[in-house]
Formats: sequence, structure tokens, C-alpha cells
Amino acid sequence: METIGIRYAEVLILTALALASDIRHYKIKNKLTFSFVFIGIVTRFVLDGLDGLLDSFLGIAAPFFILILLYALRMLGAGDIKLFSAIGAVMGFREGIQIMIYSFLAGGVIAVIIVIVNRNAKQRFLYIFKYLKYTFVSMSIQPYTDFEQKEDKAKFKMAYAIGCGVIIFIVVDILLK
Repeated sequence: METIGIRYAEVLILTALALASDIRHYKIKNKLTFSFVFIGIVTRFVLDGLDGLLDSFLGIAAPFFILILLYALRMLGAGDIKLFSAIGAVMGFREGIQIMIYSFLAGGVIAVIIVIVNRNAKQRFLYIFKYLKYTFVSMSIQPYTDFEQKEDKAKFKMAYAIGCGVIIFIVVDILLK
């Protein structure tokens, strides 16, 4: 139980710092994510030996392979993927995947709330329909969104959803033990 408490503390600190960075600078800094990748690797190796080290490396690699399409479509930023990799380094492969799932579920809830508040469900569905139609007809991948356009009310920082995903994971993990 002591080793999981260390991992919980590391992932909570990482997530809080990433969220603060995303709010303040509109990006998650490489210095932060790479620092926690290193911290995660070292911690997992010290606490769990070679098994922990392998689990950490799998946790780092998985988000790149799983989320690369969302990045190519500009539906997810590179900083978000690197944050998921840093989380995977700290928590490991299985836990990192669970946090990704909880994060995307939280992101879906956040998106629904935004659509309800903005009262633009029809507009948003037409936008995604036209985007998908154009992508399939033209057989080319165009960016779904422009991350530089900060005033777009339809967008939200994925770091919010990732923070929620981490908290949900920890609460569920504690309740199931």
C-alpha cells in the first residue's frame, strides 16, 4: 500500500502542475512532462525492480500508439499525449490506460455540459458531420480544430478531463481495495 501512495502523490502533483500550466500558458510544458517521465521511471524501478521499469516504459509508449490518430486529426494536443505518457511512467501501463479511459469519459461529460451551456448542439453536430464527410470524400486528414484559436467556446483544455480521470481512478481504486 505504501508504494501505491507514492505513485498517487506523484500523479496528483503531476496533474495539478500540468493543469496549472495549461490554464496559465495554454500548453503543458515539456520540462514538466519529461521530468515526471524520469521521476516515474526511477520510482518504479526503485520500488518494483525490473518489472516496475518495464511497466513504466509500457505506460510511456502506450499513449503515443493509442492516441496518435487523435493528434493527427488535431483533436488532441501533443502536450496532452505527453501528459498521458508521464502518467503512464508514474502509474504503469494498466493504470495509465484506465486513467485515459476515465479521462475521455470525463471529457465527454465536459463536452456535453459545454454544448448544453452554449446551446449549440445542432451547430456542433453539423460541424463534426461536415468534417467527417470532407475527410472521407477527400481522403485527406485536415485539422479538426485550431489550437491557437483560444476564444472558441466549443473547446476546453483536455487537462481538465485528465485531472478528473486521475481523481476518478484514485477514488475507484481505493474503493475497490
